[in-house]
Amino acid sequence: MWAFATTAGTRVITLASLVILARLLAPADFGLLAFALVYITYAETIGDLGTAVALIYWPDRREDAAQLTFLMNIAAGIFWFLLTIAIAPFVADFFENPQAAPIVRALAFAFLIKFAGNTHDALAQKDLRFRARAVPELGLTVIKALIAIALALRGFGAWSLVWGHLLGLLAWTVLQWSIVSWRPSLRLPRDLVLPMFRYGRGIVAVNVIAAVVHHADLLVVGRMLGARALGLYQIAYKVPEATITVVIWVVSKVLFPAFAKRLSSGGELDTAYLQALRYVSFVTIPMSAGLALVAEPLVAVLFGSRWLEAAPLLRWLAVYAGLRALGTHAGDVLKASGRSGLLAMMGLVKAAVLIPALIYAGRFGVREVAMAMAAVTSLTLALNLYVVAGLLKLSFLRIARALATGVMAGASVVIAGLALRTTLSPLNAYSQLALLIVTCSVVYGAAALLIDRKFAFEILNAFRRPVTDAGS
Repeated sequence: MWAFATTAGTRVITLASLVILARLLAPADFGLLAFALVYITYAETIGDLGTAVALIYWPDRREDAAQLTFLMNIAAGIFWFLLTIAIAPFVADFFENPQAAPIVRALAFAFLIKFAGNTHDALAQKDLRFRARAVPELGLTVIKALIAIALALRGFGAWSLVWGHLLGLLAWTVLQWSIVSWRPSLRLPRDLVLPMFRYGRGIVAVNVIAAVVHHADLLVVGRMLGARALGLYQIAYKVPEATITVVIWVVSKVLFPAFAKRLSSGGELDTAYLQALRYVSFVTIPMSAGLALVAEPLVAVLFGSRWLEAAPLLRWLAVYAGLRALGTHAGDVLKASGRSGLLAMMGLVKAAVLIPALIYAGRFGVREVAMAMAAVTSLTLALNLYVVAGLLKLSFLRIARALATGVMAGASVVIAGLALRTTLSPLNAYSQLALLIVTCSVVYGAAALLIDRKFAFEILNAFRRPVTDAGS
């Protein structure tokens, strides 16, 4: 619950700031920052060689594991800072946009700032201190939004987004050190280097492949279709990111350490995984369906008429985010089970299918790239469910039962939304959006009560339970 409140809060603030920034900046401004962030994302994926995730997983010697993680992060931050300064022109050349080079150089400082706080964040996750983590996460988002809006109002263009990003990260690192009492030293626990790196290298492989898979669309759009198309795509992506993807991030942040603790204490994961899948599908499937239905009026209301080209992208990206949500937590099971190699192989399979599909789709346009993301994710969802079913010895009938309530509730939303949408076309965007949201919400609630009344009340009761910080 604390993880959800924090992540949902940050996404709402981010979306609210985008609503303002979209009226102050052009699509190409967002595209310029996105060029740099694509590179930054890939570099951060390799970053600390997986030591932060290894720290969360490591079952003993907490202090020594944290010390090694911190030293590795500091060294990695310096390395990536210097490398990024050197190769910034080549990154800009790849995207055929010379304006991106100074932005890449400026964002090189993000490595120094963020890597100084990674160990403290990993310790907070390891101890399940999600209430404490709310402070730096919200601090980052608020500072980033305020700085970006203030500078955009003064005409800084794309640089308003750059400075907002850097100063937000600085606030995040300072707050991480304030909430986590652990402090580093110069001591190096040499005997842990190889064991943690062995686990970490599998995580790095998984993360690299995941970054390729989840950000290849940005790479293809930016390289093949230019800054304006990338800006439209990024804005469209931010909406499901603030609604559907937030569920993925929240649940993964909790499930990975929780699954690891459960296994280390001799427990099983089959029932826990099915319960997580049932909850996630119940929320994300109807949410994905509803977001696809309201795409056009939502874009018009939030971002203005000049962003309407993003509406078809939003529709397909909502479908993609919903499918991705259903398959992601199979990865949490594999990481907690120490099977990072298998997870990496699954990622390679998806990358081998996705990248050629995206390149082919990019020849036709940005909407086709979003469609390719949804189509390939539907295939890899089946692979994820198949692998986790074999690992946990789950029958497909049990998995289908876990998904059934969410699927039927989502189908009800689609039927009601499509029936209503044809009658709303004469109305303005605000009226269309309000009526669609109210109708889909009512249908969703009624369908949940009719399909599985006990489960619907179980979810309501979960939100009413007292919330405690497991790490306090």
